[in-house]
Amino acid sequence: MFDFEKYDPALFVSGYTRHFRTGRINKYNDILGNKLACHFMMKCLFGTGVPLTMAVVIDGSLVGIDVQDNDIVSWLCDYLNGGRSVFAKPVVGSKGKNASVISTADELRKWVSGKDGYIITEAIRSHEYSAKIFPHSLNTIRFLTIVDDGGPYIVGAVHRFGTMKSAPVDNWSSGGIASTIDLRTGVLGPAVLNPTFFGNGHRRSRFHPDTGAMIEGVPIPHWSQLCDSLLRLANRVSFLPYLGWDIAVSPEGIRIIEINGNTGLDMLQLERPLLIDKRLRQFYVAHRIIRDSPRPFHDQ
Repeated sequence: MFDFEKYDPALFVSGYTRHFRTGRINKYNDILGNKLACHFMMKCLFGTGVPLTMAVVIDGSLVGIDVQDNDIVSWLCDYLNGGRSVFAKPVVGSKGKNASVISTADELRKWVSGKDGYIITEAIRSHEYSAKIFPHSLNTIRFLTIVDDGGPYIVGAVHRFGTMKSAPVDNWSSGGIASTIDLRTGVLGPAVLNPTFFGNGHRRSRFHPDTGAMIEGVPIPHWSQLCDSLLRLANRVSFLPYLGWDIAVSPEGIRIIEINGNTGLDMLQLERPLLIDKRLRQFYVAHRIIRDSPRPFHDQ
């Protein structure tokens, strides 16, 4: 997966480090593992930009969350009958597993029967640049941020796009693809295809494998403002100094889809290893994730 010919293998954050070490950086990671609890925290701290969570499903019944209506089922049916969709996902879970888009009242009634432990949120629309590449999923940007003595800092970012194998989600582990992002310009690099779903190694492509739309060279709108906003958000939750963010660019602006405290790192290292970043290495050393090393740092 990684370019070991170009870079020292020791500069890549290993799967072992991610699974057994980085998860202890944040003291309050438990709240992030529960999407409902995380929603309440984000809504309280961030306000705007957090998608509406209409309801939670408990033992086949709907309980209103952001929508307080005496008949939440009728409210949702009216919402769907108005030509809009909702997105359902497990309260506890990852990698887009068991997520669904619900578009009609009949679908909702059939879907909710027997379900337990799901939240129902508004379905966010992708910005035009993203929808042109793949219109059948919400295509998100995965950011990694840290907060150290120098303040909030963006370590890296990668743009995910859904495929016909992954829709309605864009997760790499479900068959989505990942495109690197130039942090200075917000311009997309070529997409990398997961060999589990596409074969032939980690094949790179300038185009989307299903739509044929160009990916490489596409600029993300308002990139500088997006990064500034993210840094302000990261500073707001500085008590969680190590975060992965799933951010969607929508026609209405940026939307915070999820945050997690022990994000996967493979996608973020497709172009170059994370430990080439001096600031991240020092952060990991300070949190006793890795040991200091005589290897020279490489500035970005």
